[in-house]
Amino acid sequence: MPHDPTHRLLREMRLLRLYAGALTLAFIAVLLTAFKAPDPHFERLSVERLDIVDADGVARVVLANQQRFPPPMLNGETFKRAVSPAGLVFYDRKGNEVGGLALTDVEAGKVSALAFDNPNMDAIGLLTRIGADGEPISSGLQINQAVPSHVKVLDAARQATRRIVIQNERNDAEILLADAAGKERIRLRVDHAGDAGIEILDADGRVVFRAPEAAPQNP
Repeated sequence: MPHDPTHRLLREMRLLRLYAGALTLAFIAVLLTAFKAPDPHFERLSVERLDIVDADGVARVVLANQQRFPPPMLNGETFKRAVSPAGLVFYDRKGNEVGGLALTDVEAGKVSALAFDNPNMDAIGLLTRIGADGEPISSGLQINQAVPSHVKVLDAARQATRRIVIQNERNDAEILLADAAGKERIRLRVDHAGDAGIEILDADGRVVFRAPEAAPQNP
């Protein structure tokens, strides 16, 4: 008995539908597996800027190169940096800059700084400076006078004074203590030759005490 061509065609269509359905299910399974893959692991990630945000979408840490480094942001206002570095910027939950790591490399030399801020200005910083000739100039810790938080940023920068400095300046180890006006009042130093000394100054910058006393000059 010859085969019914219609019956054969219907059977092939059913098989084709089953095959297509199986392929569709397999494709969906692959997609679901891809989107539900375990946490990705990257051995290397190359970006010009990386923003880490909180649950509200506010940037809390920004890692950027020199060209993408963000300007300072305080109370919704942005300011211009004297030099654009590469590095990290830390922000509070309102988006105000509160510190960072800055790496500056220009023709005049290199400066590397780790800083943490008061509400309107730098509070404390670790700095390293290298000259244009590649020779180290200084490295140290600087603590600034705190300016009341209601003072505007630009005014606070003008009022900023250095209160405490601990540094190695051209191989002279120093501790410098200043008054609220930023004038040095106590100097502790061991110079590159190994000579140690202490000086106390008055508000006009005159040395009122020195130990050891300077050796008398021969006539």
